[in-house]
Amino acid sequence: MSNHTQRPHPGTADPRRKIIDAALWLFAAKGYARTTVDSIAGRAKVSKGLIYYYFKGKGDILKGIFSTLIAESEAMFEDRDQLSPQQFLKQISDYSFRFILQETKLLRLTLALTVQPEVVKGLKNELEYVRKKWIGEMTRIFADLGYADPEAEVYLLCALFDGVGLSYVSMPDYPIQDIQHLIEKKYGLTS
Repeated sequence: MSNHTQRPHPGTADPRRKIIDAALWLFAAKGYARTTVDSIAGRAKVSKGLIYYYFKGKGDILKGIFSTLIAESEAMFEDRDQLSPQQFLKQISDYSFRFILQETKLLRLTLALTVQPEVVKGLKNELEYVRKKWIGEMTRIFADLGYADPEAEVYLLCALFDGVGLSYVSMPDYPIQDIQHLIEKKYGLTS
C-alpha cells in the first residue's frame, strides 16, 4: 500500500487527493475499464505527469482510493481493547450510520465501484486484507457476545449495512433512523 493514505483536511489543495477524488468519480460514473489516465487528469485539473509522480498508473490509483478508504475505516478499531464487546459493536454501528448519512456521495461512488468485475479483480489483495481484518475483528466481537456462528453474524451485519447504504442513496425518504434503531435493537445496543 502507498504511504500516502491520510485524507487531508477538506478544502486543501492536495494534488494526490484531487487525483483520487477525480478517479473515484470517473471509475463510478464511466466504469473502471473506460476511464483513462487522461480523463482523470482532465477531471482533476492536473497534468498527466503529476499523476505519474504519485501513481504508477490507473491500477495504482485504484489501490490509492482503496488505501485511503481503509485508513479512514480503521479508525473504528483504534480503541477496540478499551471497550466491552457491546460498546464496540455500538461504535461500529454509529460509525457505519454516520458514514452513510455524511458521506452519501462517496458511498454512492464506492457502491458503483464494487459491482465492476475489473475493480474487484484489481483489488484482490486489498479486499482480502480488509476481509481478514474486519471480519476477523468482528468475529471476535460476536464470539465474545456468545453468538453460535459469529462469522456468519458478521456477514449478516455487513449485508445489513450495505443494504441500508444502498437503500439510503437510492430512495428518497428512506427511514434511516428507524432502520438504525431496528438493527441496534436486534443486537441489543439500545437501552
